[in-house]
Amino acid sequence: MESSKKPDVSVVMPVYNSGACLRETLDLLRNQTLGNTEILCVDDGSDDNSSGILEEYSEADRRIRVIRRTHEGAGAARNAGLGEARGEYVAFLDSDDIFDPALLEKTWKKGKSTQADVVLFGAKRYDDRTKKTVDAPRYLWRKLIPEKEVFSRKDMNGRLFGLTVTTPWTKLFRRKFIQEQQISFQNLPNSNDVFFVLVALAAAERISIVREDLLSYRVHREGSLQNCKDREPLCFLKAYEDTYEELNRRGLYGEVRQGFADLVLSGCVFNLNTVRSESARWTIIHALCSGRFLRMGILDMTGEEDHAPDGNAPSREGMYRNVPAGYDMPEYYARIKGLPHAVRMREELEKGKAGEPEILVRQGVTDVPPKVSVMIPVYNTKKYLAQCLESILGQTLKEIEIICMDDGSDDGSSDLLMSYAEADSRITVYRQKNRGLSEARSRSLRHASGEYVYFLDSDDMLRRDGLEGLYERSRMSELDVLYFDGRDFYDSDKLKEQYPQFCGYYIRTGEYPASCAGAEMFRQMRSTGEYRTNVGIAFFRRQYLLEQGLWFTPGILHEDNDFSFRAMLLAERAGYTGEAWFIRRIREDSIMTARAGFQESYGYFKSFLNMLAFLGEYSYPEELTEILFGTLQGVLDLAKDIYNALPAEERWAAEGLPGAERIYYRFFVEKDAAMREKLARAYAAKSGINETLQRTYREKSEINRKLQITYGEKYDRGLEIKRLKKELEEVKSSETYRLARLIGLPVRIFRRMFRKGIWRKYQ
Repeated sequence: MESSKKPDVSVVMPVYNSGACLRETLDLLRNQTLGNTEILCVDDGSDDNSSGILEEYSEADRRIRVIRRTHEGAGAARNAGLGEARGEYVAFLDSDDIFDPALLEKTWKKGKSTQADVVLFGAKRYDDRTKKTVDAPRYLWRKLIPEKEVFSRKDMNGRLFGLTVTTPWTKLFRRKFIQEQQISFQNLPNSNDVFFVLVALAAAERISIVREDLLSYRVHREGSLQNCKDREPLCFLKAYEDTYEELNRRGLYGEVRQGFADLVLSGCVFNLNTVRSESARWTIIHALCSGRFLRMGILDMTGEEDHAPDGNAPSREGMYRNVPAGYDMPEYYARIKGLPHAVRMREELEKGKAGEPEILVRQGVTDVPPKVSVMIPVYNTKKYLAQCLESILGQTLKEIEIICMDDGSDDGSSDLLMSYAEADSRITVYRQKNRGLSEARSRSLRHASGEYVYFLDSDDMLRRDGLEGLYERSRMSELDVLYFDGRDFYDSDKLKEQYPQFCGYYIRTGEYPASCAGAEMFRQMRSTGEYRTNVGIAFFRRQYLLEQGLWFTPGILHEDNDFSFRAMLLAERAGYTGEAWFIRRIREDSIMTARAGFQESYGYFKSFLNMLAFLGEYSYPEELTEILFGTLQGVLDLAKDIYNALPAEERWAAEGLPGAERIYYRFFVEKDAAMREKLARAYAAKSGINETLQRTYREKSEINRKLQITYGEKYDRGLEIKRLKKELEEVKSSETYRLARLIGLPVRIFRRMFRKGIWRKYQ
């Protein structure tokens, strides 16, 4: 028979296949120091030994009641227990956690004494694998606790949700308050407690705190809900969306807005980090880039009206300097804000994979087999394309074919190509969906039939005698590759001022062999600092490239670094001529002059990986070791330098890299950037200290200067006093002074008599 006395606390505990921990949990609840409780165990369709354990304990302790249900999830189970609860307060505890013996007593007493709607308390984490318990300060963020013993959202300056986590097991709720507010748990496979907790906290007018850790949350237990998120990865987002709608419906959102934004960002990062499968991770990423997420305005906090509890908005330095001041965790803001960069990066990588083949638009015809195949990738360069084509069509060597790969241009370049192709039969035109320069070059090479091949970008040019000179010298020396020079020109004086490093860059001043092994050419050019990777200053024997399998890495920028490195080192016969046949245009919005973004960093990084893998397949002389290492280090440093200069959110484009590359990038690039960031902060702090010291030294110097003046004035006064004393002595020793003293003697005698009153005796 049930007791008619109303319990002080009702414990609602969903149970689903937790037989391994259930006895320990029930024993801890039975032995609580608060005796007037009821323990409502909601068996959510367990198929292990949990049901038998519950039956056993309910027979041994009448405070334990078992509610049996078919399996619907923890949210529905908690709602069922709440509907049966009779206690003044309700605690929602999990069936695998560890409780302090005084948990219920301490929280209930705090609730009673403060008439609280919600009582908060802290917790620790217990790792089921290591059997260790560690502190978990975020369960109760003590630095945000207000001075008032009883408080509400109105006292938290918008950051109430930063005080605790969205789990119900670190809280005690007044049952009547929950009923009046009509709050219930969502029936979701996971994250089913988010809505309940956040709405309850926002609606509560009286919140109090027990500043102790009264529970240990068990993690890494097989079968827990946290291990099932991959099947339903978007439950957390559904919970946040519904909470956002409900808080707005109740008119509470404005008072908790900033804390909600921080909490959502933290939750998004947590879920990204804890899902196990790539498909689940990308499901989350795409959802966080959608209007569904963006409509909540989580990324729109300006920080102008939202400040920390002490009234000051945090200052931003280093990589987070552009993050609005209103966010407590700028790294989370940057990561979520940066996810569209990750999506774009993944799309770029997908473009580089084998896809739709190129389409032959016009097949060129040559009267004789071509001696040279000139390959020109074209993408939105209509402004410069005519000059490029004219420079090739006007070559003194006529036995050539020109293969133009239109890489999805939409600026009229395609029409211009066709007009030139119709006028000159040597031009073949292909068209492909935009797949990048690398793929355009490689596909063109597959269609080439010339004895030699030359790669020319569609905004550059070649001197009219270039192909003839290159062909003759290559044939004469039987070269695999011939290197030559070029001159640059700027589209404007402004560009020349902005990018002076390109001026004369393609002119070498050293002397190099007309024919030697490629590795020796590499050694000599690297030793003089005149090794160049641009394929526009290299002329290749086509069969050599095919035999060595030399193709451009698809889907990346700066692909020349990898290609040229391998092409030079593998060549049995490489040559050089100082003729400046190449004409390089420096223009706006080219890869060279546009702002370097993450794709540029990745291009260098991918080249570094390819070069590293290539060196693992071949052996080179000892004298080349340091030179090769320096070359790889230089390419990697370029990747790092670009990454370090990126805004914090753009750095998260690395999320779009495939699994292994993401790990390598983090190890080789991000790790270094983090170290540099720390060093920069250390140097900034040191600079601040030095400035303070310099200011102190200046102040000390000023004080010393004033002291010197004071000492000088004191010395001068001392001399003046000595002079006056000397003059006084001279006066006293003079006849005039003695005569004056004698004349004044009666007066002095009379004055002394008057002072002593002697004069009155004679009156």
